[in-house]
Amino acid sequence: MRIGPLRLSRALILRIDAVSNGSLAAFFLAASWDGLFEFFGLPLPRPVFYAQLLGAALVAVALLEWTLARTAAARSVAFAVAVGSAVGAAILVVWLASGGTGADPHGAVVLWSAAGFLALAAAVHAATFRRAGS
Repeated sequence: MRIGPLRLSRALILRIDAVSNGSLAAFFLAASWDGLFEFFGLPLPRPVFYAQLLGAALVAVALLEWTLARTAAARSVAFAVAVGSAVGAAILVVWLASGGTGADPHGAVVLWSAAGFLALAAAVHAATFRRAGS
């Protein structure tokens, strides 16, 4: 993928996303720490168990992205991540648009930003999936 004079390889994109997913995984694994969610103005996950399961799943996705970034499977991983990111963005947008999220105003900004980031990630991964080679 080319952004101005910068060319991003599929492997680099997958590894950047792996770090992003790993960071998000750590956030969800710490879901029992109410102060973390309160700091960001986000609703507390109840039950915490589901947020922690999501964190565990994101650890697995991050590991797949990182370890398969320079293999023949990278194209398939990019496709799967594009679909997952698009679905996640759609779910988040519908949830936010319906109102009643329990987030305070800066938490809503965080959540809308996350939806935008997921949509962007989906587009970038879809572009790298469509591109042959590299």
